[in-house]
Amino acid sequence: MHTAHHHRSKSKAYLTAAIRYALFGAASLPFVMPTYAEINTSRSLTVVGADSDISKEDLPYAPDAKPITASDPDADLQSIDETANAFDGFDLEVIAQQAAEQTGDQKSQSNHEISQLDAFASQPDNTNSQTAKPPAEQATLSASRSLAKLAENYHAKPSSDARCQGVWMQPIHQAARTNGPVAPRLDENGNPLAAGSIFAQADYGYYDAQTYAELSGNVIVEQNGQRVMADKLTLDTQTGQAIASGQVQFSDGGASDNSVGIIGVAENLEYRTDGQTAVAQDVAFASTTINAHGYASQMDKVSSSEYQLQDVMFTTCPPTERKWYLDADSIDINTDTGRAIAKNTTLRIKEVPVFYLPYFNFPIDSRRSSGFLLPSAGFGTSDSFEISAPYYLNLAPNYDATITPTVFTNRNPMLTGEFRYLTQDYGSGILIASYLPKDRQYDHEDRSQVRFDHTWQPKQFDKITTYAQYQYVSDASYLSDFDTLGIESTKLNLPRRIGASFLDENVSADLRFEDFQRLDGFNLDGTPITDKDRPYARLPQLSVNYRLPRTWMGTPSGLELSGIHNSAYFKKSIEDNSEPEKSGGRIFNQFTASYPLLRSWGYFTPKLSLTHLYASYDEDSLADQNLTKQDGSYSVFAPTVSLDAGLFFEKAGAPFGMSQNAGGYQVLTPRLHYTYTPFKDQQNIPNFETKIAQLSYEQLLTNSWFLGHDRIQDLHAITPAVSYRYIDQTGRTRFEGGAAEQILLDDTRVGIDDSENYSGRSSGLAWQASLQPKDNLWLDASGSFRTNYDLSSIVAQIRYQPSDRQLFNLGIVERKENRAFNQAALSAYTASAVFPINNRWRVMGQLQYDYNLDYVMDSLVGLNYEDCCYGLSIYARRYRDAFNPHLSPNTAVMAEVRLNGIGGGGRLNRLLSEKVMGYDQVQNAWQRDY
Repeated sequence: MHTAHHHRSKSKAYLTAAIRYALFGAASLPFVMPTYAEINTSRSLTVVGADSDISKEDLPYAPDAKPITASDPDADLQSIDETANAFDGFDLEVIAQQAAEQTGDQKSQSNHEISQLDAFASQPDNTNSQTAKPPAEQATLSASRSLAKLAENYHAKPSSDARCQGVWMQPIHQAARTNGPVAPRLDENGNPLAAGSIFAQADYGYYDAQTYAELSGNVIVEQNGQRVMADKLTLDTQTGQAIASGQVQFSDGGASDNSVGIIGVAENLEYRTDGQTAVAQDVAFASTTINAHGYASQMDKVSSSEYQLQDVMFTTCPPTERKWYLDADSIDINTDTGRAIAKNTTLRIKEVPVFYLPYFNFPIDSRRSSGFLLPSAGFGTSDSFEISAPYYLNLAPNYDATITPTVFTNRNPMLTGEFRYLTQDYGSGILIASYLPKDRQYDHEDRSQVRFDHTWQPKQFDKITTYAQYQYVSDASYLSDFDTLGIESTKLNLPRRIGASFLDENVSADLRFEDFQRLDGFNLDGTPITDKDRPYARLPQLSVNYRLPRTWMGTPSGLELSGIHNSAYFKKSIEDNSEPEKSGGRIFNQFTASYPLLRSWGYFTPKLSLTHLYASYDEDSLADQNLTKQDGSYSVFAPTVSLDAGLFFEKAGAPFGMSQNAGGYQVLTPRLHYTYTPFKDQQNIPNFETKIAQLSYEQLLTNSWFLGHDRIQDLHAITPAVSYRYIDQTGRTRFEGGAAEQILLDDTRVGIDDSENYSGRSSGLAWQASLQPKDNLWLDASGSFRTNYDLSSIVAQIRYQPSDRQLFNLGIVERKENRAFNQAALSAYTASAVFPINNRWRVMGQLQYDYNLDYVMDSLVGLNYEDCCYGLSIYARRYRDAFNPHLSPNTAVMAEVRLNGIGGGGRLNRLLSEKVMGYDQVQNAWQRDY
């Protein structure tokens, strides 16, 4: 009894060793030390008994084999004791017991099963049949066979309108091939297998107790989501050489962060049990991560993370419709870097070669790494055809670069470099530089651009943020000439600044030094912009907003104390004699005390502010204006008193006779705002940065019309206002609006320049409203009326989004000239639309049309196609230079092609995101709709 038990344990060790070795290199995936392995006997796993009539000669694959027995006390176990002991803990009691029972009267059954094994093992390989095909035709047959087997893992979507017919999915577990849920793998005690455990299943298993092990017939080996399925697995335990054959299927489950979710089918797979190297023939493979697939005549695994493929076809198209594919001599895949390198690659549309690359680097997962990005081509603003091919350099985890050569048909080539960095202790930034030598379209002058941005938040001072920015272009036409689609906002004055900001609960502050590169430009009437209209440099400027803590120096409860400080030295040289120079310093301080009272029925807030303004000209300005230092210095002090009060009227239910089932509640708030600031003479004080705010509902409820700190407005006025809001029972605001009109009790005498005054008795009415009658329909409007209630301005827009992929916007802008509020005339219609023609094609466009001047200010139309294989965008834009509107409009035509899984993004999406409200949401839905 003791002896039988001893040999039963040894039998377990033999089979365990065989299975362990067979799995160790399965699919050449990393191996984790198992805690349990199971041989499933539901499909007649056979262990050869000692009483069998089979001789060594009857074993076709093991001429020197010695059958495993559970009852042979003379079995020589020494040759594998060390190997078997290394895998103690594998409980194969069931298998050992089954082997011990195969004696005497079961000989015929055993012989029959061995005959089945011999017949299975001796079946001729189709590739070596007597009717062998020529090599080229045979390779085609092998590829077709492997690809057909692989396609079983491509699962069709239920919708016939789906943009992609299906997706690649990991093979379904055998245990799940029923109508019920997936059953977990269980050990002999009925408990789920622990992480790292091995599951092995086959029709037949054999080990000769020396060097040869075999699993045959419907072999499945699984561990940690990794799987190999084959007709047969054989192993030489001495050399560690393993062979899987018979349309081998393998997968890695895509469980790890760096996994590419590989599924593979091969005619055979040969590997070493150290899990580092492997060779497979006629391999069809698919990636569930990027939804791509392909075929290679041979795949070599040269390390745990590196694969080399020969004679490769690769595509992200579905197996049922390969519109494009890459045909490469070789592709090297590195799962550590997340990149693949293809050599001698031809891009084929259907079977037609359209593009050749001797070297091509592309991603196999979502990580960033070196390689070519999406190229673009099109006609630019100067009737030039241009092609750009960016190359991305993943230099380190914390910095990278992009090199973009651009070729023009009527200019010399341009080179652009972009460098991004992130430091551990000194912040992050970006440096962009471009250079085009001897531009044939610009009198053979060199053209260039430099831009640098940096931000830094010290770890030990997390409330402080420092920043720096530098911009330079070689000429005023640079931005319009080389920003083909006008994506970048055109600026007449390019800032160069360095500074630091501070932010906490009670204080926000900013200290900066700022200057500009001032470019030549023109007014709307075509006249040149003069020096007097340029912005001032700030050398430096300090702005502080603060609120004193409520408990500061015994402050009474409810009293709020706050203040504003803004001081700067402003410098602007006047070189065109457009006016005398007016540079100098300015200090602005305002201290405010308020006592807000809030109740359920309303609120009341009295406020008192004390404001001091000091300004003086510098030496150059005093000399230019023939002023003494005393005459060129000014000091103004003024108090401001304001009262703000409102009432809350709330009512349950819906307004305007809507259904009583609509529910929700309504809030009506009448409001009254009073302000008084006495007149102080400021006629000679220079204006460095102050403008008049445009008339609006919110602006009329403040104490000044000015934006900036160079003026203290004299304002004695009372502003009645009313606001209304309806919130439905779901909490969504269906309507919100308000109206206000400021009634002047005294004439205003302080203006921006030359003490202009406003003698009207009213500001005019200003209003705003927002309505959402349906979940997919929005109406927004704001505007103002003159004192006689003639229309002064209106801005209105309707946004309709009938589905996640559709969007329609229609708007109007009508503004009359109103110098009192710095309002320039503009009459324009705006419209935009994004809508699909079907599930693959869509139309996108936007328009801004000045109906007063009768010309299109900006227009864009594009056609976009998307499917599983590729994306195509063709679009054109016609627009006017914002600082040269009198010139002829610019026209640009562009085309972008994206091979899905290889490139992404595009300038069209970026442009529409900036121009069309709600575009980002529609774009995300379109991309998800696969």
